[in-house]
Amino acid sequence: MDCPRCSATLKTYTLEGHQAEVCESCGYAGVAVDHASEPEEFETWQDAMARFRGE
Repeated sequence: MDCPRCSATLKTYTLEGHQAEVCESCGYAGVAVDHASEPEEFETWQDAMARFRGE
């Protein structure tokens, strides 16, 4: 398999049953990740000042 970035040959590394395709030429690592996250709650300046004043 060839690297999607530089077309060099990828090496496959395995650790505890998980595999990663890695390119030693450019540093590409084809590791599957989950980019989903929980939505963050943001505090308004009004709420922050009220919290600061102890209201």
